[in-house]
Amino acid sequence: MKKTKMDVVKEHLWGPLGSVVLHVIVVILLFKFVQFIQDVKEPEVEVVMMEPTDIDLDELIEEEEVEELEDLENIEEITMTDEPISMETETAESVESSETSVDLESLDVLSNIDSPVVMKGLMSGRMGANRGAMLGKYAGKYGGLTEAAVKRALEWLRKNQNPDGSWDKGHKIGHTGLGLLTFLAHGETPDSKRYGPTVEKAIKYLLSQMDSKGHFKVAGGHSGVYEHCIGTYAIAEAFGMTRVPTLKDAMTTNLQQIIDGQQKSGGWDYSWKDEGRTDTSVMGWAAQAMKAGYIAGAKNEGLKGALDKSIPGFKMMQKESTGKFGYSSPGAGDIGMTGVGVLCMQLLGAAKDPSTVKGLNALKPVGAAYSGQSKHPLYAYYYVTQAKFHEGGDTWTSWNPKIATLLVKSQNKDGSWLPKEIEKRGKVYCTTLAALTLQVYYRFLPTFQTDAVKSAAPPEVAAEEDEVNLMFDDG
Repeated sequence: MKKTKMDVVKEHLWGPLGSVVLHVIVVILLFKFVQFIQDVKEPEVEVVMMEPTDIDLDELIEEEEVEELEDLENIEEITMTDEPISMETETAESVESSETSVDLESLDVLSNIDSPVVMKGLMSGRMGANRGAMLGKYAGKYGGLTEAAVKRALEWLRKNQNPDGSWDKGHKIGHTGLGLLTFLAHGETPDSKRYGPTVEKAIKYLLSQMDSKGHFKVAGGHSGVYEHCIGTYAIAEAFGMTRVPTLKDAMTTNLQQIIDGQQKSGGWDYSWKDEGRTDTSVMGWAAQAMKAGYIAGAKNEGLKGALDKSIPGFKMMQKESTGKFGYSSPGAGDIGMTGVGVLCMQLLGAAKDPSTVKGLNALKPVGAAYSGQSKHPLYAYYYVTQAKFHEGGDTWTSWNPKIATLLVKSQNKDGSWLPKEIEKRGKVYCTTLAALTLQVYYRFLPTFQTDAVKSAAPPEVAAEEDEVNLMFDDG
């Protein structure tokens, strides 16, 4: 049969056109098959991105009751564990961070760091899962709220650190010491993932603020002795948590000035005066710095004796009939001074001394409010809270809801504290003291559980710190 022109054209077109059609059909079939497989197979992992939600604490916290939170903005989950917390005292060779392997090569002047250290003894509660266990045991249902507030405070401090590693515009050594103590209390070291650079810069700044003799370059007058003691305290803790030789040298030199500045009576005063006036507030800083150094393994001549002598020094400032400790004379001071006296007596190993017991009785009527309690409430509550924590029992369980509620509700939205018309010493001062107060649950093991706080501690132990209270004037 003879082909027509149309038949010839069809044959020429069908070759390439048929190939295209065939490929299209194959592709469609393959697509349908893959889609079918995806529809049948169940997803193994589902990732949901959600925007953080602001929490209105006023709606969550009642006068004496706090509802537990399941989710908080930018806050890591708090792990609670039943794993026992070691209360033994470890030597320097075994003092290690359980969360981080400390490597301070980036600090330039620091080297020869002992390999990983495990924080045990008084400071074991701040490290790793132990922090969650301590929160669960001593904070109870308030732990989620207080730890969230602490982490907001750490974020505020991180964002508001000066480029040189210091904090604030004035009294920089003292305020930087407080800032560093706040991070160390949370178990942060220069090797921490989020806050390592903040801690490192703070340490660098304090090391840069020393004269040719190795002493802190502080101003004279009232503020100088406070800043010296606070800076020494922070350096002692930093050494205890890192074992860096340069920090040990700075700690030893500045501790010796505190030891040499102690009065014959066992107290301290402004400008290291040896006679006349004695100042309980200065005594509190000095005693805490020395104890931190002692637990860190400081070898200063006279350190043990100075610690022992400070016990009668504190007792000298107490009025026996009321149990209250005074500011510059026996019993003449508000609750803050009694808090200083009681806490230091506990940390010095005199928790069962009749003077300590009387002081605790004097603190029983204290309430948690920013008015009517103390001229410097954050200072006072920092000490009073620790004193009640170390006493434990009903003393602590009745106080914890009050102070946790007050501090969490009064925190600013940016993570800082500065109660209106209450405290005029600035946000760094207020934020560090409030955060340190809320870290009471895990900063130290309570003295009623362990003998490690007694002055007979072995040398070369991880740095211990209780809290410090910054007063730069006669207040």
